Formats: sequence, C-alpha cells, structure tokens
Amino acid sequence: MLGFRKARTPLSTFQRVDIELLMRRTIDELGLPFVRKTQILTDLSQLDLLDDTQQALVDSAMKAIRTRFPEQQLPCDVQIVPGADIGYPSIYVAASNEASAMVRIAEETCEDPLRTVMELAFQFSAHYWHGVPGATELDKSPRNADLMPICCGFGVLGSEACLYDDQWSQAGWAGWSISRSGYYSTVEIGYALALLARCRNETSPDWDDHLRLDSRETAALAWKFFASQEKLGRSLLFDAETIPSTQADMSQLATWLSGPDPAYALAAGYALAKLNDLSPLAVASAIKASRSSDPDVVPLAVRVLGKARTCTPELERCVMDLCRKGKPRVAVAAMQAAVELNLSLIDCRRRLVKLFDYFAGDPSPVLDLIVSQGHALKMGAPRVMPRLALAVRDQDSQLVDSCLRCMIHIGADVEGLISKYLKVQEPRDQALQRLAELKDSGAG
Repeated sequence: MLGFRKARTPLSTFQRVDIELLMRRTIDELGLPFVRKTQILTDLSQLDLLDDTQQALVDSAMKAIRTRFPEQQLPCDVQIVPGADIGYPSIYVAASNEASAMVRIAEETCEDPLRTVMELAFQFSAHYWHGVPGATELDKSPRNADLMPICCGFGVLGSEACLYDDQWSQAGWAGWSISRSGYYSTVEIGYALALLARCRNETSPDWDDHLRLDSRETAALAWKFFASQEKLGRSLLFDAETIPSTQADMSQLATWLSGPDPAYALAAGYALAKLNDLSPLAVASAIKASRSSDPDVVPLAVRVLGKARTCTPELERCVMDLCRKGKPRVAVAAMQAAVELNLSLIDCRRRLVKLFDYFAGDPSPVLDLIVSQGHALKMGAPRVMPRLALAVRDQDSQLVDSCLRCMIHIGADVEGLISKYLKVQEPRDQALQRLAELKDSGAG
C-alpha cells in the first residue's frame, strides 16, 4: 500500500492555479531563452553592493537589478523618503503628464541591504509591466509583478527577505513583530521556484540548498506533485498546450469543471463565471462540481450556477439548498447565484444576516446581498452597526459608505441606529455627517 500513497499537494488549489497561470504569463513576456539563461542568485555578495551610505546602497542595488531585468525603455527615478511619508517599505508611482515614474523607498528599509534589493526589484517589476503594451491591471499588480524578480534570478533572495522578525525595546518594554516583504509568502515562493526549475529543465538545481527551509520544503513537495501528475497523465496548467479561458468552447469548459483535476476545474470555473447564458451541459457540470471535495472549487462552481440560461426546478432546489445548508463561503456564493436567477432570499434572511458576522473582515458581498432584498431585510440593520462603527474608527470611507447605503436602501432608521450604537460623539458625528451627504446626493 505504501507504494500507492497519494502525493501530498503543495498549497491550496487556488494558490497553485494563480501562481501557475501568472508564472506562465510572466515567462511568456520575458521569453523562455531569457529565463533559462538567468543566473539564480544565492547570496547578496553576488550583487557587489555599496553600503557606505543609503544612497550608495540604493544606486548599486538598482544597477544590479537593471542588469538582470529585461531592458526597460521608460525612465524611473528612485527617491529615499521617511517611512512615515509612504506607510510602506516602498511604493511605485506610475508616470504622469507632469512627472516620470518614481519608486519611493523608506529610509528604514534602506537600513537592510537584502530588503532594499528586494523592495526595489518588486517596484522595478511594476514599472516594467507599466511599460508593456496591452498590460492589464492584474499584470501591473503585485499579485503578478512580484513574480518577475523570481524569473530574473532573485527568488532565493526573495524567500530569505520575505518575513522579517523585528525585535524592539523602548522605555523598559520589549517585544517583536513580523512583517512581510513582497506579495507572496515563503511557501508560495517555493512553489514558484519549483515551476521556474521546471521550465529551465532543472531536476536538482544547485540553488535549492540555499533556500530557507519552508520554501525548500514546498519546492520539494511541488517536484513530487509534478511527478505524480505526470504518472496520472495530467498536464499542469503551467505548461499545458491549452488552458481553460473564455476563448475555449463552453462544452470543453464544462468537461474541465466537472473533471478529476481541481486545478483545471477551478480555472474553467473562473472562465465560465465571466460568461452569460450557460448551456444545460455547463450547468449540469457546475452542479456536479458543487459536490466536489475541493474547498476552492465548490464556491466557484456554485457561483457559476447563477449564469444559467433558465432556472429549472433542479437548479432552483440545488441553489436554495446550498443557501440554507452550505458552509459560509458556499452559502454566500449560492445566494449570489440565487439573486442572478431572480430567486427570493426571504426564506434565508436569518442565515443571511448571520453570515454578516462570518464575513466581518470584508462584508461587502453580504452587504450587496442584503441590499438585493430591499425592505424585507430591514431586520438585519442592527447587525451592520458594529461593522460601521469599526469602519468609522479605521477611517475606511469606502466601507462606511457601503454600510450606510445598505441601511438607507433597506429602509432602516439609520439616524436612530447610529445614535444607539455609536456612543462616542466624534465618530457618531462623522457617521451622521456622511449619512446626510449621501442622502443629499440621492444615494441608496
């Protein structure tokens, strides 16, 4: 039996699909010959940095980065600023009519050569993508752009720089905090590096021993997973000839969605979710996929059900059962599908209101669902108030407006609720003032 043990899957399906498709996109942009001849850096000493001053460090780091990245035609300046001025280790400011592109890096970041190199590499990658014709917002975002340094040889250094354990002491007190450099975690970087080795035809890369332990373990798991997929006759999304997309035939997408490979199912679900008027075959596949054991595939498959051409009795039963009995992520996806299918959520109103607490970190999907039911969800207004109070405290103006618009739309006594739940005068006055502005503008 030991010989038939299933290979352990590295990362979640969502993480693997995201990284595989974005690494594929990045390598296509750079060109396979460029990626294959790139030197993988394993130690900071290979960059010949100058650290006499912060400016010297930044200048030498940028020189090292530019020589390892593909040629970039658009100018980009670098400015060292106090960390309090930007609130991040570094930021990228795209070019405008008035000024060229700019990378601003915090003085505190420049106290650490490794972090300086990686922050500049991330921001220079964003700058590169801003110069690519036809680049999408996803291309320019850290979710994609932070993979380019890996493809340009900075992955091992990025793994080492990813997590920082900062020790501090002040006035007799001491403590520590952890911060991240870059969008991706150490294990995600390990998976991306395993893909990089795959495209470079490296089976035992000499840089593997230089990786921090968590990245190295993920890379090792990834290589075993790749081998197991090949034995099953399955192709990774990373190097498949054809991948699920909106350009694919709907019947093929349906086959992938209900197929045995969760990565293809997830990618097909994303494609189908962008389409309208799905065929009966696609709907049947989505119903089947809604019973999958993969926690990432299920809510997406359920969301796809809302794209059906017609709402059959079977489809309605499936969606409404999931609204009532599905796990929180699945229930919200089912409720979103129900709204698209013009099904009422009145019988699920208590479940819907309770879900607001589960999604307290980002309640916008639940707020939208509450709004969709109008005055029938008036009883849910008190559940919105604690999140409104936190949004006012955190100065999250977008969430403040979403909460207020929601309560206006469902016909709640918003002024009375604000006075009841926001006891401190300043945040209460802020909420009431914003409420008056929204009403004057006709919001809700």
